[in-house]
Amino acid sequence: MTETLVRKGVRRFRAAGIAAVVAGTVMLTATGTAAAVEKNLTYKGGFPIIGDQKVAVVVKAEIPATAKAGEPISVPFTLDVDSGQAAGDGLRLVGAKKLSGTISSKVNIALGEQKVSIPIELPIPDTEVPAEGSLKFTATGKVDFTIPAGTPAGEATSSVDAAATSHIVTDSSLGEFDVNLTLDPPDQDAVLGKTTVS
Repeated sequence: MTETLVRKGVRRFRAAGIAAVVAGTVMLTATGTAAAVEKNLTYKGGFPIIGDQKVAVVVKAEIPATAKAGEPISVPFTLDVDSGQAAGDGLRLVGAKKLSGTISSKVNIALGEQKVSIPIELPIPDTEVPAEGSLKFTATGKVDFTIPAGTPAGEATSSVDAAATSHIVTDSSLGEFDVNLTLDPPDQDAVLGKTTVS
């Protein structure tokens, strides 16, 4: 969570993180206290007709303070995506009235020498294209994940991946398209939080 439109060129709007996009965002939500996180990130992606555009994504999630290896974790998260005025204008230009789709990204978790990427795919609900202004939507979901048994104890750092893809489905002549997004600028702080694994 983000990702803005125009056929194959338009095939790059999964953002949400992203998002992501990313999107993204998976925080080990297990036992113990969880810390609410809200991360503001900006992505850039090429859209059909309107070309490269900035996409703003707010990642919201709860990062557990602790988690146990071998036990399942369920992490709810939300991506608020603002694709901008040009994306809204582009969809309105082709007569789009609504959109839906998915946002795909990853959350990268580092624990000592070990690193793992957790894939995320969030549904974009049916969203009305506004009569004017910026195109915005919210993707909400969760990721179920199990920290592998035998993982050494320590502090795990979760970060949003730099890439996200939005798959957009419209009711216009554009049909379906993807928007591939990357963090822009690339040096943004994408860390979501830290979890103590035991």
